[in-house]
Amino acid sequence: MKQKRNSFMVLFCGIFLVVGAIFSAVGITMALADSGFRERAEEITAEITGISSYRASDGDRRHNVYVTYQYDGRVYEDIELNFYRSGMYEGQEIPLLCDPENPGHVKSPGGMLLLEMVFLLIGILFMGIALVFIAVSRNKARRRKKILSSGKRLSAIVEQIAVNTSYVMNGRNPYQIYCYYRDEYKDVIYRFKSEDLWINPNVVLQPGDTIDVYVDGEDYSRYHVDAESILDKKVKDYT
Repeated sequence: MKQKRNSFMVLFCGIFLVVGAIFSAVGITMALADSGFRERAEEITAEITGISSYRASDGDRRHNVYVTYQYDGRVYEDIELNFYRSGMYEGQEIPLLCDPENPGHVKSPGGMLLLEMVFLLIGILFMGIALVFIAVSRNKARRRKKILSSGKRLSAIVEQIAVNTSYVMNGRNPYQIYCYYRDEYKDVIYRFKSEDLWINPNVVLQPGDTIDVYVDGEDYSRYHVDAESILDKKVKDYT
């Protein structure tokens, strides 16, 4: 059971880290390429000679913009731009950056800064989610280990074994054990819930059975229902 939980965490974090790294790398690569282009580019004035519109497969209206300009004594006609801005019209003069090494290559002075930032932000977001998940999981594991080693043990009564329908992994729902402990001295009942379990506890536990719950001293809100000890001993799940 621990293996399955650890495998899921590794897979989840690995996917987010890889996706985040890819987006970040693309964003950085684009930014470096754009920076190199800007260092060698020269500003020119071009005239919009044509704007064609079409409906994309997603239903959005797209535009192709064509410009004509002169560079180094040569005229470049109907060069397609890689961007469109609302308000553009034929005959309009706009500033562009021209690549001296490839004069047919022009860009907007604004460059692709927005797109680069989007890639970088998505990359940082994905990697951040993975790192936060790792930090939370490790902190949770340390707290669980501390409670199990030095916490106060309570003998609780299994109240219910339920399926956690709010969470699905690989088409399966985990199980949760609900249990309670009655403090006869204080005349108080404390109710607890186990972590998600990927082995059906019903094969070894039934309502009315006892189960150990470890609490952090007198703070019963910090607890761990020790279902693993029972399930790992009595169930060998190789599925």
